Amino acid sequence: MVSGGSGITPFISIIRELIHLNTIFKCKTPKVVLICAFKNSSSLSMLELILPINGTPSDISNLELQIEAYITRDKEPKADGPIHPQIRWLKPNPSDEPVHAILGPNSWLWLGAIISSSFVVFLILIGIITRYYIFPIDHNSNKIFSYPLNAFLNMLVICVSIASVSTAAFLWNKKYYAKEGKQIQNMEGSTPTVSPNSMVYNVDRELESLPYQSLIQATKVHYGVRPDLRKILFEHKGSSVGVLASGPKTMRHEVAAICSSSGLAENLHFESISFSW
Repeated sequence: MVSGGSGITPFISIIRELIHLNTIFKCKTPKVVLICAFKNSSSLSMLELILPINGTPSDISNLELQIEAYITRDKEPKADGPIHPQIRWLKPNPSDEPVHAILGPNSWLWLGAIISSSFVVFLILIGIITRYYIFPIDHNSNKIFSYPLNAFLNMLVICVSIASVSTAAFLWNKKYYAKEGKQIQNMEGSTPTVSPNSMVYNVDRELESLPYQSLIQATKVHYGVRPDLRKILFEHKGSSVGVLASGPKTMRHEVAAICSSSGLAENLHFESISFSW
């Protein structure tokens, strides 16, 4: 794998997949040689992205991985060393609470429930009013409570039923989503190195673990030089060597020219990878 600058991105995913197959499924994986070129030594931190950041242990010591990193502009290692990537869990603000409709994400279900409940409440209220208030006074003569008055009373009871049920549904939803908002605010108390999903995963501990040490042992850094691709590729004498190139167009063309050299590199099989953001 030959990469330049950000061209290492697809190779990180490939190596992660090989680590997963080797660790979880115990599959036999091929030997991998990663040749990567960076302008500054601070870019070496990108190599740490090879280690998946999750709760699954990933031991790369069983993977035949060799990393040759070339720093073209820095002549020697800096005193402060490469910058390790840091994972920061952003502390949310109260305004980060979930935004939903008045009746929540299931508004159509709630609307149907409100209509049904309002109708039931209307029947109950109108039954109580008719039985214990209107009937003892009017005795179904419609002289005291005429049809227009009864229609007005029914409309009033319908409005009261809908308003009461809708208010109850709104307050219940507001209380429920207020609890979610409090859970988001409580995340502010967690440290930046703790995942909000597991709450037990410590990034510093992972960087000091065996996988990270194995990654360091598999990496060799060259300062102030560019990789001699012709020499590096011709040194691999395997019967069938797959060559992947990702990065600047000139570098991919150079690798392709080396692999297609007549009679010199018959065991090299070239595959170019290009991507855009």
